Amino acid sequence: MKLTLLPLSALLLSACAPMATHQGLVANGFDAGGYSVVICDAAYAGKPAACMVSGSGDRQLLRGNLISNGRMYVGGSLLVGADGRIEAAGCAVPVSTVNAMQAAKTVTIDCPGAVISAGFVNLHEHIDYSYQQPAQPPTSKWIHRNQWRPLPAAERGFEGDAPKDETVRAEVSERAMLRHALSGSTAISGAKDYRAYLRNLKLADVGSVMAAPGGKPVLDSTFPLNDAGTLQWPTAPCKAAQVAGVRVNRDNPFVPHVGEGTNEGAQYEVDCVLDAIRGKTTPTAFIHGVAISEAQIPRLQAQDVGVVLSPRSNFQLYAAAPPVTQLKAAGVTLSLGTDWSPSGSLTMLDEARCLARYNHDKLGGQLSAADVHRMLTENGAKAVGLQGQIGRLAVGELADAVIIDTEGRRSLSELLDKTALKQTVAVFVGGKAASFPSAWAGKLPQLDNCASDPRDLCGQQRTVCGANAQRPLSQLLKQAIYTIDDAKICTPQPTNDCVAK
Repeated sequence: MKLTLLPLSALLLSACAPMATHQGLVANGFDAGGYSVVICDAAYAGKPAACMVSGSGDRQLLRGNLISNGRMYVGGSLLVGADGRIEAAGCAVPVSTVNAMQAAKTVTIDCPGAVISAGFVNLHEHIDYSYQQPAQPPTSKWIHRNQWRPLPAAERGFEGDAPKDETVRAEVSERAMLRHALSGSTAISGAKDYRAYLRNLKLADVGSVMAAPGGKPVLDSTFPLNDAGTLQWPTAPCKAAQVAGVRVNRDNPFVPHVGEGTNEGAQYEVDCVLDAIRGKTTPTAFIHGVAISEAQIPRLQAQDVGVVLSPRSNFQLYAAAPPVTQLKAAGVTLSLGTDWSPSGSLTMLDEARCLARYNHDKLGGQLSAADVHRMLTENGAKAVGLQGQIGRLAVGELADAVIIDTEGRRSLSELLDKTALKQTVAVFVGGKAASFPSAWAGKLPQLDNCASDPRDLCGQQRTVCGANAQRPLSQLLKQAIYTIDDAKICTPQPTNDCVAK
């Protein structure tokens, strides 16, 4: 990635150039994999990223190949206000906005050759378990999670315990949150009460950039049928007393583990929890959902229940996947989550690649690149009721965003296939930079508690912001219990384990 510079006035004028709308690949344009393509400035496509930061202030103008509100704007613009919300998105910054904008108070990040996307929304993580990864995937497959949970680590093929020491647990959790933030995730569910590097959707501090926007926390449940200790699964459809015992908070978005396995017991769980949430008016999305049958899909659709896919874990543990194409056809909201490092992906991009491999090998390519991108971004927001807040880079939303070096690629499918930390230029949460080249430090609005990452991952000097004030980056990097080599996230990980066998 190299740097160029244009004055702000030139950028604003070029943003007002004539535009043309296309579907698919166009000359000097971009194959957006199902998104419509609007050509604002064709010169922004088909070259490695060449970003430059200029100006100063608490507002930002980002230029690049912008995915916003269901469209790809080649050479598009994203204007972010001082409050972190998006004021304009598309080809042209409105004249009224230009007139109101004081150039001396605006930071311009001009990135020909880069894609500007909404940040990734990870709806499934066990953050305090995501500090280790086996050298090889487990070879055994199980019919229900309560079959592998009591087994010793040597027999099941992976460790599966969180550290007992609270300080150690906090350090490995925040180190895992850093890994996700570096790789483009801007919001996460399953991060307990930890506050570091990206939005923790369980936190509900009104106005906090590190919490769920809107002040309504997303609640997760690993054992909604209270089977953590019993290690049992239903042997028949749930009776009224069992349904009444399902743990549900009806006032909050809810993401429980349901249907995690392939046997009848896992399938009974689906109906049981659907019965328990009947009449619930806040969003619900089932994690895993491997056991969902085609007969149950109309119930999910009728009750507006989404499904959070974790394909790598589903294949590694159960050698199966939910009926993805049937769910999509029924209009069920599909999103993604990494689960945990023992059997899941280290990053959301790797999880998306796992799904893409399954789509190619088993689904006949029925999912488009835009479908997969939506699962990474806007579908995750919608599944937990955060549409209009994050996920689409639309006007009025918070600017949770990631800038990606295309390295000259003109295809969204190829971009998702090849992008890892090395190509992740910068990440923003609520319009504030969380990860970016160290040369940009001090030149743009940033999260608090910044530090230069001494590891120079991928051969790049990077500054990260958003550390917990009690646990700075230097402390997290000394944590010996965290044994994942974060250099692995510099390149896409293999997907040979992403096909049911």
